[in-house]
Amino acid sequence: MRTKDLLVGALIGAGAAALTASTIASKRTYISPEKALKAVKGAVKPVYTVKGSWIHMKTDSVEKFNLPYTVYAGGLTCEKEGKLQQLEFMVDAETGTLVELQAQ
Repeated sequence: MRTKDLLVGALIGAGAAALTASTIASKRTYISPEKALKAVKGAVKPVYTVKGSWIHMKTDSVEKFNLPYTVYAGGLTCEKEGKLQQLEFMVDAETGTLVELQAQ
């Protein structure tokens, strides 16, 4: 085997490895919408009694506090002090952290 052939093979292998590594690194994993909804319900449980809920199954891109987020959006019907209240939320699709919660 010639040195040139060995060098070409090594370069092709290194290029393929770099391409595979960048593809894997660029794929973000998101929690399921159901898990995100469960996290939101858990966060509001000390204050509200949740009577109903919904969540979009697709993610949205938003900017909050000058930072980009990929979020799930949804809503809750809650009871507090005997009154029903509608809340809308955005939850980070990667971590399940509540990004926004506002009453309607």
